[in-house]
Amino acid sequence: MTSILKVDNLQDSSGTGTPYITGAVLQVKQSILRTTWTSASSSTAFEDTPLSVSITPQSTNSKILITGMINNGGNVGSHYDYKVVRNGADILLSTETMGNKTKSHIHHYIETAVLSYNIFADSINLLDEPSSTSALTYTLQGGTPNSVSYITYLNRSGRTNDNAWNAYTVSTLTAMEIGG
Repeated sequence: MTSILKVDNLQDSSGTGTPYITGAVLQVKQSILRTTWTSASSSTAFEDTPLSVSITPQSTNSKILITGMINNGGNVGSHYDYKVVRNGADILLSTETMGNKTKSHIHHYIETAVLSYNIFADSINLLDEPSSTSALTYTLQGGTPNSVSYITYLNRSGRTNDNAWNAYTVSTLTAMEIGG
C-alpha cells in the first residue's frame, strides 16, 4: 500500500511559522549584478561592490551558505582581489601568517595584454556560522591592495573595444540558510 501526503502549507507546532528542519535549506536570497563595476583608481583599500545579499536566519544554530559567480577582469599589469564580508567584517579568510600578503577569496594578476581580454568566472562557496538571528548582509568587496594604479572590473574585461568578441556578463551572490 502506498501512502501519499499532500499539504498546501507546513507550519511549526505553534502554527505561527515554517518548521525548522535540521540540514534543510530554509530560505534562499540572491542578488544579481547586471551592470559593471570599476574599482577606484585612488585607493588600495577594499571597496564594497554593488553585489550584496541580506538574510535573517531563523535560528542561531543555522549556517549560511554563500555561493556566487563572480565575473571579473583587469587592466594589464594589475593585481586584484575580491572577498565576501559579513556586515562589513572579514569572514572565512586564511589563518596563515601572511606578512604583507593580501587575504582574499579571489586573486588575479593580469600579466599580459592577452589576459586583459578575458573575463574570469570565479566561484564563491563559503559556509558561514554566524550564530545570529539578526539581519546579515553579505557584500562582495573588490580591491587592488598592491597599487592605486591597478584597476579591476566586474562583469567586463579590461578592454573597452566595441566588438562582438568583447562581452558584458552578470555576477551573482546567493545566501542560503541551512538548518543546524
